[in-house]
Amino acid sequence: MNQQSDNNGQHFYLKPLTVGDLEHIALWYEDIDDLSLIESRLPVPLNVQALEKSWQNDLVQTEPRTSYLFSIRDENGGALGHTGLQDINHAHGNGVVFIYVTKDSRRRGVALRTMALMLDLAFLQLRLHRVTTYVHTDNVPSTGLIKRLGFTDEGCMREGYFFDGEYGDVKIVGLLSKEWGTSRGALSDALDNSVVVAFGSNADGRWAWPLR
Repeated sequence: MNQQSDNNGQHFYLKPLTVGDLEHIALWYEDIDDLSLIESRLPVPLNVQALEKSWQNDLVQTEPRTSYLFSIRDENGGALGHTGLQDINHAHGNGVVFIYVTKDSRRRGVALRTMALMLDLAFLQLRLHRVTTYVHTDNVPSTGLIKRLGFTDEGCMREGYFFDGEYGDVKIVGLLSKEWGTSRGALSDALDNSVVVAFGSNADGRWAWPLR
């Protein structure tokens, strides 16, 4: 595994999502193309107040929580996306993972490392047994991302989403805890330290990707 950080690399960190972060998200979701990829509940953009009502159940919960949401930040505190685990069923040990990264921050390795960190959270901290996610079949970058993470195709919701006058298919993919345990070391070894994503500001800590 990677043992040393690259001091010249880019460091990103995750912080718990707050109501204040919805201002950024509302602006990002004004792009209906992006909105259709990440937010199946919202067919059109909403203002901050309406978005807060839509996300109320995810942001304000009692224990045991069924979602954990995070803002993705750069070294200067700038927001460039969000991620999280939703629909957690503690009895059965499963949940749904998602990620959104702004267009100018894509293809830089941020999404891959962030998703790996979320899988560590799901399996190594929350003791989930499996994680599911959903990908539009025509979303080539996301399809490549989930493949690198080791997700297995489990089904397809034919014509499961509607956008710009047409229906499209939605791929259902899943990953088991034991599968992640087998593959995470090899994935980390394949990544360099030019980009590091961590919980909190310590890019050299235990909760950072690539692994130290």
